[in-house]
Amino acid sequence: MARKRPSLAQRVLAAPTLLYRAGLGWLMTERYLMIEHTGRRTGLTRRTIVECLQKTPEGGVIVASALGTKGAWFINITDSGKARIHHGRRRYDATVKVVPPHEKAAPLTAFSAAHPTAARLYARRFRAAGEPGTTTLADYPDQVVLVEFRPGRG
Repeated sequence: MARKRPSLAQRVLAAPTLLYRAGLGWLMTERYLMIEHTGRRTGLTRRTIVECLQKTPEGGVIVASALGTKGAWFINITDSGKARIHHGRRRYDATVKVVPPHEKAAPLTAFSAAHPTAARLYARRFRAAGEPGTTTLADYPDQVVLVEFRPGRG
């Protein structure tokens, strides 16, 4: 049976992953990164492109999980405690830390200040009906799930 050809939308959405796999992730700028992780059920390598909220002084990064604790990549990396990060020209094995509530304010505030339009768009997921459209991610620290990737296997 012949394989169905991917739609234009599927090809466009796959483009960032293909860039990273070809060693051209730096074209995506430092704002985005690729998480390479192992599927908890299949054992297959999975790849997910996410936005970098903040770089850490230790050389790691902090990202937000768009689907909270329900995202497949989030479940996979918290289950294994490790991932491989492709960020710009850097590639490194990383340990995983879910950022505790008392440490969320600084990265969310910094991202909201640096990228106000993106922060407002992302905040739409958490806004209640009638809430002003000027809220940003920094206004929802209890609802946003942040993950820190630290270089090394710990």
